[in-house]
Amino acid sequence: MWGEKRNRRQGRYRLLEVDLPVGKIRRQRVKVFVRWAGGLIGLAALFFGVWQGGAWAMRVGFYENDIFTVKTIDVQVRGIIRSEQLEKMAGVHTGENLFRVDLLRVKRDLELTPLIESAAVERVLPDTLRLRIVERRPIAQVVGFRQKSDGQLVRQVYWLDARGVVIPPIDARLTVQEKQPKWLPLIVGIPPAKLLPGRTVDSPAVRSALQLVSRYELSPMAGLAHLRQIDVTGRETLVVVTWQGAHVRFGLNGLDGQLRRWRQIYDLGRQHHRAVSTVDLSIKNNLPVRWVHAPSRPAGG
Repeated sequence: MWGEKRNRRQGRYRLLEVDLPVGKIRRQRVKVFVRWAGGLIGLAALFFGVWQGGAWAMRVGFYENDIFTVKTIDVQVRGIIRSEQLEKMAGVHTGENLFRVDLLRVKRDLELTPLIESAAVERVLPDTLRLRIVERRPIAQVVGFRQKSDGQLVRQVYWLDARGVVIPPIDARLTVQEKQPKWLPLIVGIPPAKLLPGRTVDSPAVRSALQLVSRYELSPMAGLAHLRQIDVTGRETLVVVTWQGAHVRFGLNGLDGQLRRWRQIYDLGRQHHRAVSTVDLSIKNNLPVRWVHAPSRPAGG
């Protein structure tokens, strides 16, 4: 019996080791390939159908649906430019499909305008396009020259914001401002070649001058003297001329401390009925000051 069992096992092993005919192996391989190919074709067909069906649904449901036609362009602006002008800058019109409006393109076009600091664009379903505009706020002005088509040079006033970005003048008819803007300190000494609208005037002296203008209204001298002109031609100092006629020299760094020293000098002069004619605040000790008789009414700096 044990011999028979052993022979059976040996016979079974021999059957497993029998080589299959070459034709049968090829047919099996073809069947496997056909199954895989059929599966891939089925998946591709399913994907293509879903893709085309989704595109059709998007086109019919959104891009060609009259419900999503732009009827209102909601413009909210922090500044003085008229809403109608901002719509032209954005290049959007009522009657367009809301989903065909390229929001990134509108945002880019608006922010490429030197007058605009930032823009936010969003869809408000079903028929409103919302624009949120923040204009650049000028804090100083600078005079340059522009060449006309006939070759003549004409005087041109530009604005600078706190970052030193050059802002071109805007036609008063395009603004909601009814009165003339307040006087802005005039910065002199900037090369005309640097006055390119939308570009930043980057130099240590200009940055310091803009910081002085930005901080001045909250400084100890606010309301006591008014900045008229800032000369930035010096490498290490600024020369400020006030409306009261004083000439004040500042170092480029440590403006807050220099403003406090100016206030101390101002108070000292008021006690002796004197006003500052010239003072050099860039020097920390033994500041040179030239005095003049103060007028009958209080005058700063």
